[in-house]
Amino acid sequence: MAASPTAGSGGSAPLAFATRHPRLGAALGALAISQSSPLAKLSGASPAVVTLFRGVFALPLLVLLARREGHAPSRRDRGLALFAGGLFALDLQCFHISIPLLGVALATVVPNAQVFIVGLFAALAGERTPGRALAAIPFALLGLLMLARVVDPFGDGVVGSGVVAAGSDPALGVLWALGAATFYGLYLVITRRISTASSAVGPFTMLRDSAIGMIGTSLVLALLTGSLLPPDLGPGLGWLLLLALMSQVLGYPLINASIPHLPSVVGSVLLFVQPLMTLVAGVVIFGEIPTPGQLVGALVLFGGVLVAARK
Repeated sequence: MAASPTAGSGGSAPLAFATRHPRLGAALGALAISQSSPLAKLSGASPAVVTLFRGVFALPLLVLLARREGHAPSRRDRGLALFAGGLFALDLQCFHISIPLLGVALATVVPNAQVFIVGLFAALAGERTPGRALAAIPFALLGLLMLARVVDPFGDGVVGSGVVAAGSDPALGVLWALGAATFYGLYLVITRRISTASSAVGPFTMLRDSAIGMIGTSLVLALLTGSLLPPDLGPGLGWLLLLALMSQVLGYPLINASIPHLPSVVGSVLLFVQPLMTLVAGVVIFGEIPTPGQLVGALVLFGGVLVAARK
């Protein structure tokens, strides 16, 4: 998944490090977040349970870090952050469902299409849409079709003997991943509104409040789907703990603090580190190898995202 934005860097030591060394901070953050898909798959838990414990395990540390910021958000900002957390839970639910369908690496690429979702919401709000963003849309759509294997210029591709294909149903996986991109785009719109409306809201304060909203929403989803029953609460809890620490507590804050201090081109290139490292993990841990057409589709989609996201 792409990084979630928060307010400024605040006064915490990890974020101060990221602002002083933005390239290293962004690289470490991207590396941490890149392992979200593999860790979720290793846990063996259902999507709702993965999302639930991603928030539950992260919340105590986020509470402590938010206290160090010393910020007291308004009732309005806290309510928006809780709602944003609910949207983030729906984003993660769709994302985790897409992982076995699309493969750990490609499921990480598609949600970056949130750039176009945010642009659509901005256009509906009356903001001017840059021409380059409109020009990038056909390339993004072509990339998505290639990822779903609706368009495959290489035929069935080359998958070695005994190697697991990258996803059981790529077309359905792309649809779920696009659902994740949509909810993530809404999440971005709301968190950016909080950041611009109230500079007093620190990054960990926002992450704490959104984590509470994420826990509540994912708990409802888990209960509705019966996902809290064993074996979802079994030995995979260790992987879920590691996932929460690497993504919610380490990865997102580091990237969000680093990107504003980097040239736009450098920041855009760093976006590609996340799915690249996830691809490596998918091959090494699970033996997942995308077809040549899917790899080209990922590059086409990501190229469109980079063009649309450039300032």
